[in-house]
Amino acid sequence: MKNFKQKLWLKADGIVILIAVVLATTSRLLNIQNNISDFMFLIGMALICLTIINILLHAGLLAGWFRKKQKGETDEEYQERKIDVRNIASEKKNAPIHFESFAANCLILGIVLIVLAIAVTL
Repeated sequence: MKNFKQKLWLKADGIVILIAVVLATTSRLLNIQNNISDFMFLIGMALICLTIINILLHAGLLAGWFRKKQKGETDEEYQERKIDVRNIASEKKNAPIHFESFAANCLILGIVLIVLAIAVTL
């Protein structure tokens, strides 16, 4: 949790949350809360999708694919180019989840916007 708190951009997150709260209260006063709620919900879902994409891009899902011997390639060249499966499995596939500051902030903002969108419609 301590490491997660270090990754947050407090000023930027605070400004976005403040704008969202002002927008939510204004929509309540102008009686357009359904439109604003839908917009905030969609933005929140997009931010959560960005978080998932960011995490999956660093997951090494395509690491360690088998490479075939190319036409005209000698056995020595193929052995140099060949991927060590044990090395890939131990280093890349079993590495911890890469959760950088962009993903952490998108996740926090996405959750806050979705909760705020639900609260506006109640």
